[in-house]
Order: sequence, then C-alpha cells, then structure tokens
Amino acid sequence: MTNHTDKHTKEIADLYAQITELESKNKELSKQIRVNESLYRNVLDALPINIFLENRKGQTIFANQQACLVNGRSLEELYGKTVFDFFPQPIAQVNRDFDLEVWKQRQLITKEAVAGFKGKEHHMYTGKTIIHINESGDDYLLGFGLDITDRVKAEELLRESEEKFRSVIEQAADSIFLISIDGTIMEVNPTACENLQYSKAELSQMRIEKIFTSLCSKLTKLDAKDNALSNFEDTIIGKDNYQIPVDVNIRLIKIGKKQMYLAICRDIRDKKRAEAQIKHMAYHDALTNLPNRWYIQSYLQEYLTNTEINTYELGLILLDLDHFKVINDRLGHDAGDLLLKEVARRLQLAIVKRETFLARFGGDEFLLLIPHLAGEEEIYIVCEDILEVLREPFEIFGQKFTISASIGISLYPKDGKDLNTLIRNADLAMYDTKEHGRSGYSFFTQTL
Repeated sequence: MTNHTDKHTKEIADLYAQITELESKNKELSKQIRVNESLYRNVLDALPINIFLENRKGQTIFANQQACLVNGRSLEELYGKTVFDFFPQPIAQVNRDFDLEVWKQRQLITKEAVAGFKGKEHHMYTGKTIIHINESGDDYLLGFGLDITDRVKAEELLRESEEKFRSVIEQAADSIFLISIDGTIMEVNPTACENLQYSKAELSQMRIEKIFTSLCSKLTKLDAKDNALSNFEDTIIGKDNYQIPVDVNIRLIKIGKKQMYLAICRDIRDKKRAEAQIKHMAYHDALTNLPNRWYIQSYLQEYLTNTEINTYELGLILLDLDHFKVINDRLGHDAGDLLLKEVARRLQLAIVKRETFLARFGGDEFLLLIPHLAGEEEIYIVCEDILEVLREPFEIFGQKFTISASIGISLYPKDGKDLNTLIRNADLAMYDTKEHGRSGYSFFTQTL
C-alpha cells in the first residue's frame, strides 16, 4: 500500500513539474509574441506609408501610425469603422467596389488616385491584396497608400520644362543636331529638315560625313570634358548637293549617362553674300565693274611670291584714252561715264580668249596684266587687238565719235619686280606714245 502511494505521489510531482515547465514556456512564448508584435508595430509605424487591415465586411481592424495621422484619427477611433463612416456615399461606394474586386481576384491591385487631405489635394499610389493569417485562420484585406504628390509635381515640372525646351528647339531659326559620340545623327529640329530638304526619319541615323563638310575632323579636336565648346564655319549639304554655309557652335553634353554632341548651325548665306559684295566693292570699280588697282596688286603679289610660276615673264599694259577730257567736258560726266563703260566692254571683248586681267586703274586709265607671257610678240597682238576694237565709232546720246588710246608696256622682271615699279615704267612708256602721236603703244626702255 505504501509503495503504491509513493508511486502516485511521484507521478503527481512529475506532472506538476511538466505543468510548471509548460507555463514557463508559455510565458516565454507570450513574451516573445508581445516583443514580435511590438517590433512589427514599430516597423509598420515607422514606414511613411498608410497601412491598414480590413475584414470581409470592410471594417478596419488595424491601421499603422501613418494611416491614423492621414485620417486624423486614432486606431481606437478607426477600429471597426468602414469607409461609409468617413466618406460621402458615392465616394465610399467606389472604394467599397474596389475592395470587393480585390476580394474577387484575390491578388494585388494597384492604382494612382487623387485624394483630399486637410483641404489639400494629394496624389496617392495605392494597392490592396488579400492575406491569410494562420493564427486566426481568417483572410483579411491588406491595403497601403503612398503619397506621391512630390513626385507627380516634379514630373509635371519636368514635363513642362521638356515641352518648353522642345518648343524652343522646334521653333528655332537655327538648324540643331543631336549627334552620338560615333558621329551618328540622333535628333534634328524642323529647321534642319527644311534647310536640308530631308525628312526627320531620313536624317536620323545618318552619318555626319554625309551632311557636314568638316565637322568630323573638328570633333576629334573637341575636349572630352562635358560642356567643351567649339565654334567654326562649315558647310552643310542637303539633297541634290545643295550647300549652305553655316556658323557651327558644337558642345559636348551629357543626356542621362550618355555623352552626345549638340550642334547649333546658323545659316550664314546672307552674311557670305554681304562679305562677297563688300569684297567685290573693295576690289572692283563701281562704274565698270572691272577689277581695280587693289585687285591687281593682290593678284600680282600672289603671283610674284609663287616660286613655281614667277619664272615666267609678265606683261603690264597701261592704257589711257586720248582726249577723253574734251569729250567729258563737252557732253558732260554722264556721257563720259557711258563712254568708259563701253570702252570697258570692248576691252573685255579684245582679251576674252586670253589669260589676261583687265582693270580700271582710275579716271580714263585701264590696266592689263598678261601672266605667263610667252614673249613680246604676244604683247604686240594684245595691243593691236585693243586698238582695233577702239576704232569703231562710239555713239553716246545720239552722237557718234571715235576715240583712241595711248598704251605703255613694262615687263616683269626686266622692267621691275613690284607693281609700283612696273606701273611707273609703263606710265613713262605711255607718255612716250603720246609724244609720238598717240593711238599706239610703246615698251619701256631705260632711256625713258
């Protein structure tokens, strides 16, 4: 009997020890659960995202600190409430329909929406899905909302900036090219298409060698650092080899992570025409449109400094119209100007088949240069041709008359090695012709 009692007592003691150990473990597990719950809640409360749980009836059973803050209510005030407790019927019904669709599909559904908080409009990125909680064995709707107002505003500002920039580029009077590092055209504006007579699609992916004359060689010299700038004149070539001189400003820029060239090309056709006109005016006589003394001087200077051709003789002919002053005084300056223009035209006819430069030297004097002179015989022929074309009577203001010319000749390098010396010596020869009866020609000699 005693042994049986002891055995029973021992069993009770073991059972009590097991119960005590189990209670200790339960306490430890409960403590761990409370720690985990606190950790999860702290994590969820720390997130700048609205997070909430709803049951199938749409009642809120959990909301993190951000969700409470946005709604202006505590968790106790939100608990058990539905959207119909906070929003007007139409808005609440839209939200409830969305929830029901999520319950139906049982997968994450996201969308962007505009919401009003505290009298201000906010852009929200929201999402809802269904989760299963093992402890309760129930399903719940998990929802989140992220305020993306700052991002949306930044995107709007960027879009507006891009639209303004594109509008400026597309309306620009200059041709604008965006070029890859390897020299491929990536983007162009309408002005470039119009000037080159290519479509945007045709220009895109075209190599710059086909469009620009010297841009390719310039790119190799452009500094590799961002915003490196180069300015130069070039020619762009459009369809049918149509060429346009341009002033190019090209810069190395970065778009995203890619380096590209931005080339802005200003059409300088008007500038070139103006420069050509100014140069023509500087080197040509306004009345006869013949080259003037400065043109001849520029040509002769280049001729004399060219060692490959200045071994040839060069002939200089100075021609003065005889008794021009009498005609000018009797018929007036207008008649004199018409006569000079007609003389210029006839002199051009006399030398049209020869490599001869004709210039108006001033007043009634004309100057001719004959480069690569074969010999003095060629000079004789030119002078005879000149005298021949002048023998035909001139008709000015209904009056006919004849006029002759006195000609003086000097030769390079025998009679001088610069323009002034050659002109001076030709002038001496010309006056020698006048002294011997005019209407003829004389060569310079040292005795003069």
